[in-house]
Amino acid sequence: MYEPEAKIMSEIAEGNLAAFRKIVELYQKPVINFIARFIGDKGGAEDIAQEVFLKVFKAAGDYRPKSKFKTWLFKIAANHCLNEIRDGRKNPEMRGLFELNEAGFLAVAPDIYSPLRILEGREIGNAVREAIRELPRNQRIALLLRELNGFSYSEISHIMGCSVSAVESLLQRARHNLKKVLSPY
Repeated sequence: MYEPEAKIMSEIAEGNLAAFRKIVELYQKPVINFIARFIGDKGGAEDIAQEVFLKVFKAAGDYRPKSKFKTWLFKIAANHCLNEIRDGRKNPEMRGLFELNEAGFLAVAPDIYSPLRILEGREIGNAVREAIRELPRNQRIALLLRELNGFSYSEISHIMGCSVSAVESLLQRARHNLKKVLSPY
């Protein structure tokens, strides 16, 4: 499987810092967004992303493109998130709509809505974030990888180290759980 990232990784293994800068520029924003949505803290997400990219740099010599580079990278990111939670360093907590907007995330509701509409959007957004936060970890990871980052079921299975059918099941259960909790909205 040939990808431009494989060539860049071989350049990084040879000590090319400009090549490493390319990888960071290409993937920094999606990695930080994924981590921030998972742990609920943009500052913490930036710290974890630094650790992820440091691991990528250190592993450049051992990198073998068995799957897409992006899949490999997000597996590292997901594992770091799980380690943070397991070790008690981060409590997954979703942030408010406007906090996310101020932190650089795209706003869900444009300013043209009335204040009532904004409040309704905030209430629904908070309910969705809370419902996602309450999902079991594996369901939450699968859902965020699929819906936030657009990974295929096959790519998610590689990231999570499970079968495609397990991913399908996780996503189906996550959607069912969200539907059940969010049915009043």
